[in-house]
Amino acid sequence: MSTEYLRTGSLLLSEPFLQDPLFGRAVILVCHYDEDGAFGLILNKPASNPFQEEGVHPLCEFPFFAGGPVDANSMFFVHRIEGLPEAVPLCDGICWQGRYEDLLEAVKAKEFQPENCRLLIGYTGWEKGQLENEIDREDWMLYNGSIAEILTTNPDSMWKDTLAKMGPYYKMVSNFPIDPSLN
Repeated sequence: MSTEYLRTGSLLLSEPFLQDPLFGRAVILVCHYDEDGAFGLILNKPASNPFQEEGVHPLCEFPFFAGGPVDANSMFFVHRIEGLPEAVPLCDGICWQGRYEDLLEAVKAKEFQPENCRLLIGYTGWEKGQLENEIDREDWMLYNGSIAEILTTNPDSMWKDTLAKMGPYYKMVSNFPIDPSLN
């Protein structure tokens, strides 16, 4: 697949037979892409909530996701909150980050809800040329359609649902077994 369409706001979908527990059937939102590399967040791999034990933190009841293996002590967030200071717009009304203090205020005001946000721990990153090489090797399938529904799509079916939107061939790919030897 050509990388000429790779951009900030693209989704990367792992090839169907990847057996890696974190990247297998992963859907990654590319939050930054330029000639020096790429930064993305895995949207569909549940993770434990780092605030759950505290019990009183404003984020203790929210689901968390594993954004990637890099910097697993850092929190990131993808959302649809209009006007959140320092948020980075991606496309289709989807943004990532913003100031943490403003995120907590949005939680208190009930503007930040599980249906309009995704909280993530860690990220995925690629050096210059690395992601392009992985796409050329067909490790990733590229989706550039609307991402407006990514925050409301069930994480368990996100990989399959997104592939189905890409046309008949990809819909067929979405039905491949995880382990073809069990077929």
